[in-house]
Amino acid sequence: MKRSRKKKETELDNGFPWQAVLGGLAIIAILSLFLYYVYSGRVTSSDYEGKIVDRWADYTASTQGSRPYFSLLIESSDGKRLTVRVDSNVYELARVGMRIKSRNGQSS
Repeated sequence: MKRSRKKKETELDNGFPWQAVLGGLAIIAILSLFLYYVYSGRVTSSDYEGKIVDRWADYTASTQGSRPYFSLLIESSDGKRLTVRVDSNVYELARVGMRIKSRNGQSS
């Protein structure tokens, strides 16, 4: 009877690598939560309102050339901060400390 119990235990150990699968799933879950935390401040819709905390311009380069992009860091009334990409006209008018409001992609 003791032999059969040992045999079953060793069969489970030599079978499918459950520990590796569970470890991999745990790592994926942790990375997913980290990415969600990092990118949760990004705006997915075009509606935002708040105070401009920072503004910056940069460019992306590719084989076809480079393109500028303009960003504003907005702090909403509840203290959440989000990064918003804007066009050059809005960027030129925006100043740190100003309030900005956008509905359906139109800033005012």
